[in-house]
Amino acid sequence: MRKAVLFLLLGLFILPAAQALAATQYVSDQLMITLRTGQGDQYKILKMLKAGTPLEILEEGEKGHLFVRTPDGTEGWVQKQFLTTETPKPIVIARLEKERERLQDKMKQLETRQAELTTELENTRRERAGGDAALADLQKKLDTVSAEYADLQTKSADVVELAAERDRLEALSIRLSSEVDQLREENENILFTGAVKWFLAGGGVLLAGWILGKTSRKKKGFY
Repeated sequence: MRKAVLFLLLGLFILPAAQALAATQYVSDQLMITLRTGQGDQYKILKMLKAGTPLEILEEGEKGHLFVRTPDGTEGWVQKQFLTTETPKPIVIARLEKERERLQDKMKQLETRQAELTTELENTRRERAGGDAALADLQKKLDTVSAEYADLQTKSADVVELAAERDRLEALSIRLSSEVDQLREENENILFTGAVKWFLAGGGVLLAGWILGKTSRKKKGFY
């Protein structure tokens, strides 16, 4: 149990150290340092490292030396005093220059997009103006058609009324014609009846006269 606790404590101490060793440091400004095969000037120089070169810290050695790895994968020893955790000014300047270029490109893109949107806006305004004119023309045509429709409705109502009046007059004419025919027939009947009565009355008078005359002659002959 004690061994387990001891190993755990060692792990807690070793882990931060390993994380620190894995950090990246840079060659200080205005320096050219050597990357050697060992910890000391007597060891072979692998390459020269200029200021701003990022180095991955792999191991901390003796006498202020660090075992590092360069960006191209070369591993060796350098003196710790010539390294810094601060980003070198050349790298900062380079990053700022790159960021400025990126922002300038972005600004150009935005300017281009702004010009495109301005053109689209102007086209939209012109199209809308044309659309408003077309809409006004259509509204005018619609008003005309609506007026014509209302006039037709009025005329249609007049036609219906006239047709009803025509039908009423036709019915009245038929009824009056029937009454006239009936009166004509009654009048003719009255005239015929009068003629018959007059004829019969005249004939009676003649017959009475003839009878009286004959009777008178017979009396004269008797005396």
